Amino acid sequence: MGDGDEKAPRSIMNDLNLRGVIEELLSDNIPSNIYWFGAKLRVYEDTEELRQKSLAAIRIQSAFVNFLQQQKIQFIKVGNLRARESEPCPHCGAQTWRLAEKGVDVGLAARILTEADSETELVVITSDTDLVPAFKAAKKLGAKLMHIGYENRPIAALSHIADKTRTITVPLVNKYKG
Repeated sequence: MGDGDEKAPRSIMNDLNLRGVIEELLSDNIPSNIYWFGAKLRVYEDTEELRQKSLAAIRIQSAFVNFLQQQKIQFIKVGNLRARESEPCPHCGAQTWRLAEKGVDVGLAARILTEADSETELVVITSDTDLVPAFKAAKKLGAKLMHIGYENRPIAALSHIADKTRTITVPLVNKYKG
């Protein structure tokens, strides 16, 4: 967890007890089904650079899925990994390939609406304001919502809709690091 807009490195997840973090935030001792939403990956063959980047992404995701499964967290594949060329360098004109997940938020929104009813409490960890319409629709369907955000990037739009809000803090993450 960093300051301002600084992002924590992905490696922070490698030895984090995610289930422990989530269960402490819920603090109700009720067994929970936990789902992690991520993109379906594929190998891009357009260039060798892109091939290597997509293969690396697949290796990283595979290890991460195994890590989640060890914690009894189910990985849900939705959306896709898209390849995009970067803007040309203003000095040399060179472009590189970057990979971005697309459609994961839509898949999560669909799942929120599928699960939403008056008997359900949905707990969503996100900083994606694209989920505001799904939060509003789930509330109309009677679901209870808990939004879990990050202390370095609070999202008031989601927290205002939710019935409860919790925050992932640096001390909490440190408590559950391997």
